[in-house]
Amino acid sequence: MTAERRSQSIQDIPASISAFDERAIRDGGIVDVSAVAPKVPGFYAGGFGTSRPQLYIRGIGTRQFDPGSESSIGVFVDEAYLGRTGGVLGTLKDVQRIEVLKGPQGTLYGRNVIGGVVNVVTKAPTEEFEAEAEAGIGNYSSRNVYGAVSGPLNEDNTVLGRISLWDSYREGYMTNLNSGENPQGLDNTGGRGRLQFKPSDRLRVDLIGEFARDTGDSFQGESIGSTTNPNGILLGTGTPTKSSNPYKQYYSSDTDYSRDIDSFNARVEYDFDAGTLVSISTYREMTYSDDRDFDNTDLDVIRQISDEESEQTSQELRFVSNPDGNLSFDGKVDWIVGLYYFNDESTHTDTFLYGEDSVIYDPTVPGGQRDLTGGDFKTKSTAYFGQATIMLTEKLDMTLGLRYTKDEKESVMYGETNDSSPLVSADFTTVNPTSEFTSTDPKIVFNYVLSDDASVYASYSQGFKSGGYQYTPLTAEQAGQVFDPEELVALELGFKSQWLDNSLTFNGAIYQFDYTDIQVSRVVQLPNGSTPSLIDNAGESEIRGLEADLMYRPTYALTLSLAYAYTDAEYKDYVASDAVDYSGTRMVRAPEHSFNLGAEYLFEIGGGMELVLRGDYSYMSKFYHEPGEANAKYGSTAPFTKEDGYGLTNLRATINKDNWRFALWANNVFDEEYRSTILALPGQVINIYGLPRTFGATVSWSY
Repeated sequence: MTAERRSQSIQDIPASISAFDERAIRDGGIVDVSAVAPKVPGFYAGGFGTSRPQLYIRGIGTRQFDPGSESSIGVFVDEAYLGRTGGVLGTLKDVQRIEVLKGPQGTLYGRNVIGGVVNVVTKAPTEEFEAEAEAGIGNYSSRNVYGAVSGPLNEDNTVLGRISLWDSYREGYMTNLNSGENPQGLDNTGGRGRLQFKPSDRLRVDLIGEFARDTGDSFQGESIGSTTNPNGILLGTGTPTKSSNPYKQYYSSDTDYSRDIDSFNARVEYDFDAGTLVSISTYREMTYSDDRDFDNTDLDVIRQISDEESEQTSQELRFVSNPDGNLSFDGKVDWIVGLYYFNDESTHTDTFLYGEDSVIYDPTVPGGQRDLTGGDFKTKSTAYFGQATIMLTEKLDMTLGLRYTKDEKESVMYGETNDSSPLVSADFTTVNPTSEFTSTDPKIVFNYVLSDDASVYASYSQGFKSGGYQYTPLTAEQAGQVFDPEELVALELGFKSQWLDNSLTFNGAIYQFDYTDIQVSRVVQLPNGSTPSLIDNAGESEIRGLEADLMYRPTYALTLSLAYAYTDAEYKDYVASDAVDYSGTRMVRAPEHSFNLGAEYLFEIGGGMELVLRGDYSYMSKFYHEPGEANAKYGSTAPFTKEDGYGLTNLRATINKDNWRFALWANNVFDEEYRSTILALPGQVINIYGLPRTFGATVSWSY
C-alpha cells in the first residue's frame, strides 16, 4: 500500500481503505474505475458513459462533468490527478494495484478532494525481462487484446523500460430500432510507456507517457415521459413510437462519440540522509465530441452535440522523512511536507439542433434552428500540506495534518442562437472575474495498538471543495451565478484486526460527516419556460454510517469475503426555492444498505493444472437519483427517480497451467435490469440502463 505516501500494510493505516492487487483486478473482472464500485460497499458509480461518470462514496459525489465544477471523488493514476471528469473512466490495463480511500483527503495528496480517492498504480519496469499477453472474446461481439514487455535496457540495470498496448471493443447493448445501430458500446485503444533511470543509488527518475483513443457510439436510453404524460418530451410535440424492450428503442438519429487523451508524468526522487525529495510533474490533454439524440425518441426534436478540450499541468514537491534519518528523532516521528500547483484550461460547448417535431420548429430559419451554450474556463490551484505521525508511546501514535488550499477560477460564458427558443433566447457573453476560494483544513488521528494483530483509531478531519460556474447557462444571469464551496467535518472511529493466525481479517468503522453547502445539480423549469441545469447549495446535510470488511481464508484453497456499508444521508436544510423544500429528505445516490459477498475455491486437477472458481454478489438497496425521495409533490417526474434495490452476480472459472491462464466469465449472470443513472427533465425522464448480462472467454500468458 502507498495510500499514506509510504509503503505500509493496509492493516497499519488508520483509515477506511479498500485495496485490490493485480490478481484481484484480473480475477474480479475490473476493467475500469466503475467496475471497482460494486466491490466497495458505500461506493456508487453510474453515469451516462465514459465522458459523464458519476462517482459517489459515502453519499458524497457529483454528477457534473463540465469544467465549471470540481469532482468530489478524486481519481489519481500514478499519483497524477485526473482533473477533468470526462477523462477518469478508461480501460484499466497493465495495472498493479487499485486503492479506494473514503472521506476527505488533503494532507497527503497534491490535489484536494472532499469525498474520497481512487488511486491507480500501474506496473513499473522490472529488473528482469518479463512479458505478458491476453486475448478475449464475448457476447455483444466483444473482443480485447493486450500485451506488455518489461526489462532492463542496459547491462547494469540502471535504465529499465516497460511498454504496454491494448485494444478493447464491445458492441453497444442498446439498439436503435430505426437504423439497427447500437449505442452504449466500447471501442478503446491505448498504450503506456515507462522509462526508469537509476543514475546513482540516491537518484531515481521515472517517465510515463500514455495515450487513449475512444470512438464509436455515445449513450442513449429510454424516454418514459412523466406521470401525467407518458409521451412527454421536453420542447417536443407529437406521439413517439414506444418499445416495450428497454434496451431496444426508436431514435431519430444515431450517435457519434470520440475521445482522445494524452498524458505525460515525470517523477524524480532523490534520497537525502534525512528523507526523500519527490517531484511529480504532469501534463494531460483531452478532447472529446459527443453527438446524440437528446430526446431519445423517434421524433425529430433535439440533437445535442457536446465538445470539450482541456489541458492541465501540475507540479508537486514533497519531502518524506526517513525513519532512520536524523530528523525523525530515533524513529519516533514520520512526517511529510509538500506543495502543489495545478492549472487547467478548458473549453466546453453544447450545441442544440432543433428538428421538425420541436415546439418551436421554424422551417424558414436558414440552416435550421440552433442554440449553443458554453464557456472558456481557467482554474489555478496552489496548496501547502503536511502531516506528521508521532509515536507517543510504544502502542499509541498521533497524526497531525494541515492543508492550505487556494483555488482561483475565471470563466467567459456565452450563448448563441438563431431563434427565440425557450433555451437560449438571445445571444450573450458573460465575463466572470476571478473567483478565489481558500480553505485551511486540519486532520488529527489517534491510533492505538491493542496487540500485534489489532488496533483502534479515531480521526477528525475537514474537507473542502471550491465553488464554480453553471453548466449550460441559458441566459447571462445564469452564466453569472457562482455557486459556493462545500465544507465537510468528518469524524471516524475504526478498528483493524486479524485473527486465527491471520487467516481471518476483520476491519470496521463508524463515521459522521457534517456537510455545509453541498453542491446539488438539477434540471429546473423556470417561469419563462427555459430549462437550465443549475447547481445550488444545500444548506446543511448529515451523513452517518458504519462499515465492516471480513475476509476469511480457512485453507489455502478457500477464500471467503464479506463487506457491508450502512449509510444514513439526509439533507437537513435544503430550500431550493420558495416552492421547493427538500429538507429532511434522503441525499441522492446514497443507498442505505450495500454489501458484497465473494467466494473463491482452488482445485488441483492434475497435470500441473489448477482450477479456480470465483463468485461475487453485490447489492444496493433502494436509492434516489434526484432529491425529494421520489415524492410526487416535487413534480410529475419525481416518482420515476427512485431506483429499487438490485443485486449483481459475477462468476469466473480459471484454469492455470505454468505460464498460461484460461478463463470463462459471466457478469450480471441473472441479467438484472437496473439504471446506471437517469436524466430528469421537466415533464420527461430518460432512463440510462446499466450493462446487462455479459460473458466470454479469456486466454493469457506471462513470462
